[in-house]
Parts: sequence; structure tokens; C-alpha cells
Amino acid sequence: MESRVDKAKDLKKQLRSLSQRVATHNLRVVAETDALAEEVKSLQTALQDEEKALKASGTEDFEAEEQLATATSVMRGMGPGGDLRKLLKVKNPLILTVLLGRHINVLTMQRSQGIRLKEEYHEFRDKASLCMFGLASVLLLLLHRARSRAARGAPLTLTPPTMVGVQLLLLFMLAFFLAMALRESVLKVNGSRIRSWWIQHHYWGIATCMILLMLPVDSPAVQFCVNKFLWWAWWQSFIMILQNSYQRKRLVTRIAMGKAMAMDVVSGETSGNFGQLLLLYPLLFWLQALQANIGIMMVQRGWSAAAAAPAEGWLDLEQHESDLRGSRGVLLVGLLMLIMAGSNFRNTVATILQKRKVKATSVRRVASQALLSRLDLYKLDSDPPKDD
Repeated sequence: MESRVDKAKDLKKQLRSLSQRVATHNLRVVAETDALAEEVKSLQTALQDEEKALKASGTEDFEAEEQLATATSVMRGMGPGGDLRKLLKVKNPLILTVLLGRHINVLTMQRSQGIRLKEEYHEFRDKASLCMFGLASVLLLLLHRARSRAARGAPLTLTPPTMVGVQLLLLFMLAFFLAMALRESVLKVNGSRIRSWWIQHHYWGIATCMILLMLPVDSPAVQFCVNKFLWWAWWQSFIMILQNSYQRKRLVTRIAMGKAMAMDVVSGETSGNFGQLLLLYPLLFWLQALQANIGIMMVQRGWSAAAAAPAEGWLDLEQHESDLRGSRGVLLVGLLMLIMAGSNFRNTVATILQKRKVKATSVRRVASQALLSRLDLYKLDSDPPKDD
């Protein structure tokens, strides 16, 4: 009977052999990946040079444009290998470097893994928007009840627990913005087409929530700010719910038709189709207008406090009865809201113009192809028959 020592030696030998094969496999994979990356880089440079040459020629060659557009789509993920640019060494976004380190690798080389990342992002967005909508609705009702009872002089306004609930909502939104920034940064590294501003927008949201959390809840200026901020959060979550339900269906259709990449996601920017222009874009512009209006009211409320007593509250302690801290915090929040509203509007308009430009180019290309086809048919019909 084989001794236990012999069995242990045999297992050790097999594991060493397996470890050597794994090391060889890893070296081969790295070498093949590097070779493919060089080929992708070369083809990307050639593709860019050809696009520049076509633009510099000044002539409209729709067939060449179509072929180059198809080649670009394959480079960006329309082919069976997914986004080929992932093979290139791309610098991670700042938030990933700061929070996870410089050498973190968030690339998913398998297409199925990238799709799962996208689906998990959509599921998180769905659940978070529903939670935000529910919490904001409850808090708005509680604040309305508190103001009504306070105006009548009735007891049990429940203002203190309501403000605790507001702070919990702010903590939730802080975590939501941070998670969205991380998830969208990872998706962008893996080929999702997300405008940089929609990721940067989360940074401004994080700053806004942090400032509100540091302000005194008994400040009249903060009470005024919280009510307006809750209405904005309510509308934002409501529009996000509509985006999640409507845009995801449209996105699946566009991916099936080859008009969108497999890694495209529902984010701040939206696909420019006719139905969406009638439904989502007006709501987005309404949200941006509401955000700008709230920002203006906050700035007006806190401006007098910012101009008065320049040293008090900054370099010296403020008086106990003073509302400088709350008013100045509201001023900062108002400025952040104005920045976000203006940048959201600018990027939404840029998205619409970009989508319309792409659609116009596609229509011209299709019309040119149809004209060439008709000319070919006319030529065939007008050619005289050949004698046998």
C-alpha cells in the first residue's frame, strides 16, 4: 500500500507541474495581449489618419465615410471582440486612482463580464432612484405637516426627527453620487460612451451633500434650503425612474439595430430619438430650470450674510444668535446648484446637436446610396443588348 509520504510527494509534484503550466500560460497571454495591443494601436492611428485625409480632401465620398464609420464602430465595440481600445494602456479616471490606487486594474477582457457590469449598474440606478423618490416624498410630507402645525401653534410638529431624516437622505445621496461616479468611471474604462461631465456632475453632487450635512439644522436659512433641495431631489429621482424604464427599452432596441454599442448605458446623456425628444428632453430641461431657480433663491438668501462681517464666522467665532454659518453655507450650495444646472443644460444641448448631426449624416449617406443604385439600374436598362 502506498504510504502517505509518497502520496504527499506525488501531490506536490503535480501541483508544481500545474503551477509551471499556469506561469507559462500567463506569460503567453501577456505576450499575445501586448502584440494585439500594438496591432490595435497601429490600426487606430491608420483609421484616424484616413479620417483626417477624407476631411481634408473636401469631397463627399459617402461610401468611404460609411466604411470608415463601420470600421470605427468595430474599433469601439461593435465587433465580436468587444471594444478593442481596452487592449491599450488607458489611464484610470482620477476617482479610481485616488480611492483604489494607481495600479488598480478594472478592465474586463471578456465581453460577458462587461455586460454584467452594465446590468448591475442599471439595477443599482433603478433601486437607488426608487429609494430617493420614496424618501424625498415622505420628508416633503413631514415638512409640510411640521410647518402647518407650527403655524397653528399645535404641538408635536416632529421637526427634529424630520431633520434627522433629511440628514439620512443627504447621507444616502452622498453614497449614491460616490457609487455612481465609481461605477460610471469603471464602465467608461470598459468602453461605455459616457460624457465626462456626467461623471464630474457626481463630484459636484458629493460636494453639495457634504456642505449641507455640515450646516446647523436649526438655521432658518438651512430650513429654507432643505425644503427647496428636497423638491429638486424629488424631481430628479422621478425623472431618473422615467429614464430607467423608457431609455433601457430604447437602448436594447438600438443595440439590436446596431445603432448603439453593447456597453452603452442609460446615464445623464440620452439617445436622440423622436419619442425621447417629446418626453424626456422637456423633463430634463424642466429639471435644469428648477435647479437653476433654486440655486438663484439660495444665493439671494445667503448673499447678505456673505457680504456682512467678513471676519466673523471665518476667522472669528460667530455670535450665538447669528445665522452666518447657515446663510453662507446656503450661498455655497446655491452656487453649486447653479454650476450644475448650467453645465447640465450645456451638455444636454451638445448631446442633442451631436445626435442630430449623426442622424443628418446617416440620412445623406442613405440618400446618396439610393441615388447611386438608381443610376446603376438606369445604366443597365439603357445599355444595348449584346449580339450573340
